[in-house]
Amino acid sequence: MELRSLGPRGPSVSALALGSTKFGRREGVKYPNDFALPSDGQLADLLALAKAEGVNLVDTAPAYGSSETRIGVLIGADEHWRIATKVGETFVDGCSHFDFSPSAIRTSVERSRRHLRRDVLDIVLLHLSDNDSEILRDGAAVETLLELREKGVITAVGASTKNLAAGLVAVEQCDLVMITLNPADQTQQPVLTTAHDAGKGILIKKPLDSGHHDNIPDALAGLVQEAGVSSVVVGTINPAHLADNCTAVRRALSSE
Repeated sequence: MELRSLGPRGPSVSALALGSTKFGRREGVKYPNDFALPSDGQLADLLALAKAEGVNLVDTAPAYGSSETRIGVLIGADEHWRIATKVGETFVDGCSHFDFSPSAIRTSVERSRRHLRRDVLDIVLLHLSDNDSEILRDGAAVETLLELREKGVITAVGASTKNLAAGLVAVEQCDLVMITLNPADQTQQPVLTTAHDAGKGILIKKPLDSGHHDNIPDALAGLVQEAGVSSVVVGTINPAHLADNCTAVRRALSSE
């Protein structure tokens, strides 16, 4: 699997990354079909397959239920893996709760270090809510992450944004940005272009429209071939789907 730069400070990451929402949470998700959480053995096998395929980035968050803890147990000590996690959102009693105060961010980072069993977190993103532009313009949340980066607790700082305006602000403030981009939603395309010109990293979320897009090979091919895309995050707990996704990405990159 091709490795790519994730901005000026980010690690080298595989063109395809593994999303982990389904590792630890079933409630309040937007997938078209229900699913059972994988067993520890099933999850270990899935991560082993991803590693064998050359995937080296897994994306998680405190809002993904037990995902962080399970990832930490299984691959926290494995230096092959780069882990992206987030701050600002938790999911409790069926509802999302947001807190971007400096104290909440510091507490979240320390909790993620424990859960992931990592002294230094590779990538930490603000898990932004609908008022993402306001949070970024306020500046306190980003500044807190930058302070932790300077202390060596975090390697690269980013933001997972929801709209175009916030994405463009995040390019200015952060090392990388996570944006939604798929055949049905191209609204954040200018963020990709701006980030590429600025040498910042870009992670793509919801590349398959949360499981609602059918032509998976074409969707993945189009995204990994886009200039400026560092990695495309696809969540799955199905080994066959993971293998197919890896094949689609390799074929797309070999045809460039």
